[in-house]
Amino acid sequence: MQVLLNLLANAVKFCERGRGVVRVRLLHEPGRVRVDVIDNGVGVAPEHHERIFEKFRQVGDTLTDRPQGTGLGLPISRQIVRHLGGDLWVESELGRGAIFRFTLPLAETGVGDLAVASQAAVS
Repeated sequence: MQVLLNLLANAVKFCERGRGVVRVRLLHEPGRVRVDVIDNGVGVAPEHHERIFEKFRQVGDTLTDRPQGTGLGLPISRQIVRHLGGDLWVESELGRGAIFRFTLPLAETGVGDLAVASQAAVS
């Protein structure tokens, strides 16, 4: 849930006010589920695709030329998804919106259904 909230918040933040469109798509793939958060915002230049997943690193909002937030939402989201056995990445070009995708493995439930595998952290 936290990952999806982070991705939705970013999508809204980088869309033009009053003209932004954000969609969420859920896809079943063999052995896993994929979630896409798609927006029509400012996009991310290919050379920054990995940089935005580094802690405290931002590429900024090209509408205002100022970074927004702490730079922790995407790195933490990627860490959560990888902890659960999946991956998180972006597909985007500057000025063409972005698709943030993450996958999570599916596990057999024993009753013929599939469920997203999850792990609880014990502290």
